[in-house]
Amino acid sequence: MSISSLNALANRLEAISAAYAATYTIDRSGDWFLLKVQEEMGEMTQAWLTRTGRSRRDEDDGAAQLAAEVADVLCQLMLFARAAGVDLDAAVREKWLRWEPVYGLER
Repeated sequence: MSISSLNALANRLEAISAAYAATYTIDRSGDWFLLKVQEEMGEMTQAWLTRTGRSRRDEDDGAAQLAAEVADVLCQLMLFARAAGVDLDAAVREKWLRWEPVYGLER
């Protein structure tokens, strides 16, 4: 999968999320996106505890479950940012990528 920008990916995720919400009659208004980030963080935490043997759950598929939950957190966070009007490309460039030249990591 080739992604030209985080904003472009967030737009693709929005189309999926909107279709899902329409299918299951989910109201995504207000603080829904932020609450979904928190919900998925909890699920990711549970997957981590399972993978590291600190849960009552079986560790059999711990790596796959953790990967799935990390993806959920990332995608829900991107949807939250999009809904909040955050330009993800600019935010990452201004907050993180500006450090590349400082650390000699220019591309």
